Amino acid sequence: MVMSHNLYSGVFNIPHTEKEHRGGEDSFVVSTPTNSTIAVADGVGGWASKGVNPRAFADEILTKTYKIIKSGEIDPKTAINLAFPLLRSVGSATLCFGKMTEDGIFRVANMGDSGFMVIRKGEILIESAEQQHGFNYPYQLGIGINGEPHGADRPEDAEVYRMQLEKKDIIIMGTDGLFDNIWPQKILDYINKNALNPSNLSKGLATIAFEESKKDDNYVPFFHRAKEANKHFSSFNGGKEDDITVIVSVVGDSNNF
Repeated sequence: MVMSHNLYSGVFNIPHTEKEHRGGEDSFVVSTPTNSTIAVADGVGGWASKGVNPRAFADEILTKTYKIIKSGEIDPKTAINLAFPLLRSVGSATLCFGKMTEDGIFRVANMGDSGFMVIRKGEILIESAEQQHGFNYPYQLGIGINGEPHGADRPEDAEVYRMQLEKKDIIIMGTDGLFDNIWPQKILDYINKNALNPSNLSKGLATIAFEESKKDDNYVPFFHRAKEANKHFSSFNGGKEDDITVIVSVVGDSNNF
């Protein structure tokens, strides 16, 4: 009997201090192991100045995409394509949506600067790449006040990943609040030094990212990218305060992992 592959996942979210009163602008999906779906979306904060709650669009795009996945679609990019015309909330978001099927094939559609990495046997197997139009201007999907698609990006612009996962592989998925504040090697070191508990690991990584975001004298990935883009040093010194969402998933079978 061949055991089916399942994702056992935990998630932890820490809203930006100034956005805590409305729950922050990140949204996420963590399914049961049987469905093995994980996703994050980061609502674009600029909409708040127009009286729009940036979280609403992030919530809706994940909810409607996940509904299509639950109906039997296994490809996240296809699901996003089908969900996009159904969206009614005004706003825009980056998103990373992953689905693993029973055969262990993990499919991901990534749009913007949320992302994921896979750890196998104590090493980084793969890291997603950011999609940026320019520094701090990520690809994003959106609906404008007129009800029409906002901006130039569309679901077909999402970057697609497909890989065969093995038992005990670990997926780290997060919004940019994670990957802007913690270097991949530091994420790997934390995972390797701690027990394989998805809930505890997601909380631990989110907490580290939050602590780094509050410092003003550290060298984080976001500051490194600002330097590469020749941005003024003083504007980007230290950590980057943001909403932080972290999902940690472990590949197991019907007997757990």
